[in-house]
Amino acid sequence: MASTATPKRSSAARRAKPPTPEQGAKSPVRRAKPPSATQGAKSAAKSAKSSATKNSALGAKHVTRAAKSVTGNSGPHLPMPNRLTRTVAKKVAKKAAKKAAKTMVRTTTQMTATAVRRAADRAALAGRTAYEASTSNLVPIQLSIDVAVPIHVAWEEWRSWGALPEGVHRIVDVERDGDVLFGHIAGPRSVDWEAEIKDEREDESFAWLSVSGTDVAGLATFHRLSERLTRIELDLDVVPTNPSEALTMALHIAHHHAEADLRRFKAHAEFLSPDEYEDSAHQNSNGQGNGRRGKQSERKQEKRPARKQ
Repeated sequence: MASTATPKRSSAARRAKPPTPEQGAKSPVRRAKPPSATQGAKSAAKSAKSSATKNSALGAKHVTRAAKSVTGNSGPHLPMPNRLTRTVAKKVAKKAAKKAAKTMVRTTTQMTATAVRRAADRAALAGRTAYEASTSNLVPIQLSIDVAVPIHVAWEEWRSWGALPEGVHRIVDVERDGDVLFGHIAGPRSVDWEAEIKDEREDESFAWLSVSGTDVAGLATFHRLSERLTRIELDLDVVPTNPSEALTMALHIAHHHAEADLRRFKAHAEFLSPDEYEDSAHQNSNGQGNGRRGKQSERKQEKRPARKQ
């Protein structure tokens, strides 16, 4: 049995309300005719087409948004981002650039500091090695000089000269207090110096050891060559206390300093008038100049009895 198709009514026809009896009586307008089957089919096709178009547009928008979130590029056929999106993107880019710049500066600073520290360590190690090598190969300073004065004069002048040669430094303003010597290191800076007298033999030797200011052990010996000629031999064992002193020792500059000090002492002693020490030498030769032998001969003469006449 064939079924008869009932034509669908359009949305406009469905929304339209039929007039009431009162409106029909008042208004002479004719009632709208019900749509035919052909018009109903056309309106249904239009509504289906419009809904399909809307659904496809919504789907295309969702696809575009998903592609933009994944790729980050709108592409030539995608919609441009709005002003808020561009502002947020710029802020994010600026923060990322600042963070990258700070990281780069921090990394560069750390690398530079590490390189400088390594260079300083290498320089310190090289200096320490050179200092140890220079101090291990040092030899004592040994010098001698002939002074044209009697040995006792040279001895007394050495004790009262007021200066001591130590090679690297020259000690001035030397004063004695028992077995301790006090003085200053010659130079632009006045540094206190102190030493102990280790050995002292009249007309023979004088030894000292510095305990403050320098690290030197010195020995001066006196040798009689003739009645008016004395040889002074100087031995200095210098231990450098810093790299500059080690360099002074390695270049033999300390030897020249000690030699210059000995020449100063020679000039000082030889400028003395011979009349000053000849009288004392004459008295020593008459009374005590012959030493123990002279005293023993005098005692024998005193003990020898007088001859009978």
